[in-house]
Amino acid sequence: MKKLFLILAAAVVLSSCASTFVVTRNGASVTATERGQALTGDEWKDLKDPSAALAVFFASYFSQSDEWKDMVANGGFSWSGCYAETHEEMIAAMTEAYEDFYGLADSISITIKPAKFKSNGDGSAFYTIKIALSYRGESDEGEDTVTMLQDENGNWLVVELPM
Repeated sequence: MKKLFLILAAAVVLSSCASTFVVTRNGASVTATERGQALTGDEWKDLKDPSAALAVFFASYFSQSDEWKDMVANGGFSWSGCYAETHEEMIAAMTEAYEDFYGLADSISITIKPAKFKSNGDGSAFYTIKIALSYRGESDEGEDTVTMLQDENGNWLVVELPM
């Protein structure tokens, strides 16, 4: 019983130390913050931390740099009723998703809170994120789920994005 209590206490301490990331695209400008501080360089890009990995993915995806393409799993993305089986199909589907949804927004913000990460215990997980966007003077906000997988190196990859 004492051992279980210590494990639970350690989990509480670790989750309270975990950082909230916010990735925002306003027009062509993309910023990523952790605890309200702007992130620069590569030190924060820990792909073994699912929160940081998701922030890295969205920062690259919103700026349309190529880094996000290396953070996509080899199959599993569904977009417009189409299932992507290969890495190339996944990239094409996510590019289409950007053009048809994420890229159309005047501004979009993704909030990534570690408490919203739910591991399935088999190397797959669901991450509930907060999405706030503005399009043609209208604003909306809500929560949706990103599906992730952990690769053989322990890095987190994106399988499916919310639409």
